[in-house]
Amino acid sequence: MKKVNSKRAFTLAEVLVTLAIIGIVAALTIPVVIAKFRQHEYKTAGKKAFSELSAAIQTLSLQYGLSIQDYTDSSDAQKEKFYNTLEKTLNIVKTDTGSDGHTILITNDGFAYHIINVNEYYVDVNNNASPTKLSAAQSDWERADYDDEDDLFDSMSWNKVELSDIFYVGFNSKTGAGVVLPYVDNVANVAFPNSENTTP
Repeated sequence: MKKVNSKRAFTLAEVLVTLAIIGIVAALTIPVVIAKFRQHEYKTAGKKAFSELSAAIQTLSLQYGLSIQDYTDSSDAQKEKFYNTLEKTLNIVKTDTGSDGHTILITNDGFAYHIINVNEYYVDVNNNASPTKLSAAQSDWERADYDDEDDLFDSMSWNKVELSDIFYVGFNSKTGAGVVLPYVDNVANVAFPNSENTTP
């Protein structure tokens, strides 16, 4: 008596249906994974940019006697000394001028520091490449006056924001304490609501 082989292979239709399901699941999950990875990248780069600029500002104060408190309200000519020394302190590979007339310092790690004032900077961690836009902030963004240095990366506020590749780095003109925030509308007043810091 002939033994019948009971093993059965998948049909072409079954294989195609399985592949289609895998494709749909991948199409739904991969963009989410990529977006989360990009957010992590921006967050890490923003923290690094803040650390570098804070260290440079501290060096200006300790080694050259150029403190933010002394130069915030100075004339442009007086600030020039501060900016020139800052260029030497940061590892600058290129300088540029933005469409708004502000000086841009580009470092060898690809950060573009837009100088607004001696105590206010925008940092594009993607060297002015796309996307450069406002971060999407929730209406309940935490507002506080940072008397002590606070980079906010451990704050719950970061969980309510879709980050872009540009950050605001500000230093309190009275205390020198620094803060980094996602670049949102009216960001200077979010960082220092009780001070006279204003960003054009």
